Amino acid sequence: MQITNTLKEFQEKNITIPKELIPWMRSNHAGETGAVWIYKGAKCAFWSKKISLMAKEHEKCEIKHLIIMESLVSASEKSKLLILWKIMGFMLGFFPSLLGYKSFCVTINAVETFVKIHYEEQIDYLKKNNCHPALLQILQKCSYDEITHQQDAEKELTNLRFRSLALIWFSIVKLGSAFAVRIAKII
Repeated sequence: MQITNTLKEFQEKNITIPKELIPWMRSNHAGETGAVWIYKGAKCAFWSKKISLMAKEHEKCEIKHLIIMESLVSASEKSKLLILWKIMGFMLGFFPSLLGYKSFCVTINAVETFVKIHYEEQIDYLKKNNCHPALLQILQKCSYDEITHQQDAEKELTNLRFRSLALIWFSIVKLGSAFAVRIAKII
């Protein structure tokens, strides 16, 4: 039922992904897989109501994104490292959550800041080449949701005690996300 409703919501209509876009879509699928697992990891911090609430809200959306990417990317084109993306996602959600809500929010802000750029690159390509309007619409919807998640996390980052550490962690997570996408595009 959720799959059918999600496909209707995103207006996915048997879209065929052109060969030149498969690396991007493979990385999108891997990224949405990792995102779902980030929130699974974060939900293990059951003692923090704020983390639990944000993780549950964002996870629902990321599951929808994963359903869409599952429908767009054939089994043979998916990343061969999905187990790694799940493990890394879980750890990226779990360990910062152990340090508290602000640490979790810095992590989400970093991941979603990268994802926003990643989706914008694809959206710009499709607009510039005036192609694949149905895929463009799906990517725009996913991007909008990811930007909302980034803004949710960012607004919680006022009055950070350890601003320098937060900036270092933000950079590490963002660079790690970029590295993961580069790998997922290939494998």
